[in-house]
Amino acid sequence: MNRVKSNFFRRKIAFAWCRVIIIVLLLSAASRLALWLGPAGLPLWGPDAARAWRLGLRFDCMVAAWLATPILLLWLLTAIRPAWRKWSAGACEHWIRTVAVFVAAVVVIDFGFFCEYRDQFNVWVLGMVNDDTKAVINTIFRDYHWGRYLAAFVGLSAFTVWIAIPGLRRCFAGLGWHSHAIPQWVWWGTVLLCAGLLYRGGASRRPPQLKDVAVCGNEIANRLVVNPIYALKIAISDGWRISNSGRPPRFVRDVRAQAKLLFGARAEQARTIGELITVRNHRVTDAASPRRIYLLVMESYDMWPTRPKYSDLGLCTEIKTLARKGAEADNFLSGAASTIASLTAIMSGIIPVETAQNYRPQGNTVLPTALAPLFKRLGYRTRFVYCGYGSWQRVAEFARAQGFDELVFGNEIACDPVDRGEWGVPDGRMFDHLVAKDQGSEIPVFTLLMSASYHPPYEHDLKKLGCTEVVLPSSLASEYNGEYSMRIFSHLKYADAALGRFVRQTIAQCPESLFAITGDHWSRKFLNNAPNLDERRQVPFVLYGPKYIAAGTRLPYGSHADIAPTLLSYCAEEGFTYQTFGRSLVALDAMERSESYGNATVIHRRGGFDVDAPLVRYGELPESDAAEMLARVQASRALAWWLFEKGDDLP
Repeated sequence: MNRVKSNFFRRKIAFAWCRVIIIVLLLSAASRLALWLGPAGLPLWGPDAARAWRLGLRFDCMVAAWLATPILLLWLLTAIRPAWRKWSAGACEHWIRTVAVFVAAVVVIDFGFFCEYRDQFNVWVLGMVNDDTKAVINTIFRDYHWGRYLAAFVGLSAFTVWIAIPGLRRCFAGLGWHSHAIPQWVWWGTVLLCAGLLYRGGASRRPPQLKDVAVCGNEIANRLVVNPIYALKIAISDGWRISNSGRPPRFVRDVRAQAKLLFGARAEQARTIGELITVRNHRVTDAASPRRIYLLVMESYDMWPTRPKYSDLGLCTEIKTLARKGAEADNFLSGAASTIASLTAIMSGIIPVETAQNYRPQGNTVLPTALAPLFKRLGYRTRFVYCGYGSWQRVAEFARAQGFDELVFGNEIACDPVDRGEWGVPDGRMFDHLVAKDQGSEIPVFTLLMSASYHPPYEHDLKKLGCTEVVLPSSLASEYNGEYSMRIFSHLKYADAALGRFVRQTIAQCPESLFAITGDHWSRKFLNNAPNLDERRQVPFVLYGPKYIAAGTRLPYGSHADIAPTLLSYCAEEGFTYQTFGRSLVALDAMERSESYGNATVIHRRGGFDVDAPLVRYGELPESDAAEMLARVQASRALAWWLFEKGDDLP
């Protein structure tokens, strides 16, 4: 009798294991289907869809197997401790409900994340841990439809726990729970065989890996191959590696060989990375050096509103005017996809290398490529200004560690408390503060400035700030899907107007001023869900200074890494030596550039590709050319990572 009861409970636990597998597979498939047909807007039929879903099922099986592992352990426990079989069976039921609620929560959150970033969970979803948590939470409650997501979570959880799970229990009840005809070894063998196949994601030679997901010619479809649980697991592991481990990323291979790829014979004799990346300045003007230099990094500034196609929106009239009167790069990439990654890379001169520079020990010392020390060598006082607060992402400590003499943050800027947002003061208030602060000053100063107005929750009182709301022109009505309100884009219009007013006031105050203007990254806000590579990755780069820049100057392909060398061409003497991973965009040989790397993307005059998925190419770029470019990009990143983490000596 005891043996019969023992077999009964073991089978009950085995069926519980099956129910977990089925629940996870169903929720994963439902999540992929919702994203596929919803925000991604992809066709459900065709070879790309078939490949994506076939590989996606393998990832789903792996995730389901891992989430069902506790039930396997409880199943083994009943064999060792038969007296615990009733407790084990009850624990299995609780685990099924826990898994269902957990997966439902992750699926709903991932849907919202995808709507914002057009990607499933990536490493930046963990930014809240290091970010201003209160500001992030308030932004979510104010700017996002959290009520809808909460209702979706409650509804999905209730359906799964109270309908799907009991329904599966009734289905398995008819499979002969009391039958003793099947030997125990058959039960064990069948379950263990199924478990092995699930853990491996099928009967293939090896389990699927993240590098396998580029199975479609569509980048968005490739991002939907993995399920939200697997994407979250990768985000957590990447976040740990970036913030804590210091272990070499995948692009760091044979550093000496990678150096040879970039520098040829010079790398064979070089003993340090500094020898390879040291350059001599070529001055491009006979005019006296600018007395004030401003590098303005504008929050979420896009390239696409500056394109003629979108001129009727009137979002970036000021920066377009400055571009006509100065110099502009038509093809320019931000360093990274997040504000802090781009900003720290600009400060340190270390291109983004999958390392949270502001949280690594090496970020607490001045790096040889750092921006501020270069301008201090030229006699400039260096200043970092941010609309927000110094506690955000340790930005105050990092800026100070990288050599900035003066730090100015939003809490120091006079502003009506009602106008202060979660992320700082309005851009106009910050610019007014600088104009007043620099009135009558004769001290040469270099200012790196980070704005914040074009950032969720888009809460500024624009009417009070003197900005009219954007009205969608009829010429773009067919492009607009209504996902983002015109009020959001109106904040970009306000930031642009404040920028233009600041530049005019500063030039009137000090004609010997030079401005470099760019965006920290693409805003992820577009008129519809189908921006092309240019519209979703590029940011503007404009140089303006009537005494230094000829109107209508065109700049070649570039990225954030090239800003410092470009500015030094106007203010450093001929032959001034410094270390950089960039290149002056006004150098004589720069006009021959036909490609640029930044924001994990390579753009080329014949197309482009994403570094993480080089097989997905855009335009007419051949695969062989993409492979060569990728090797050079990875080599540059490897040297930058080595310099930051290991030091100057070549291995």
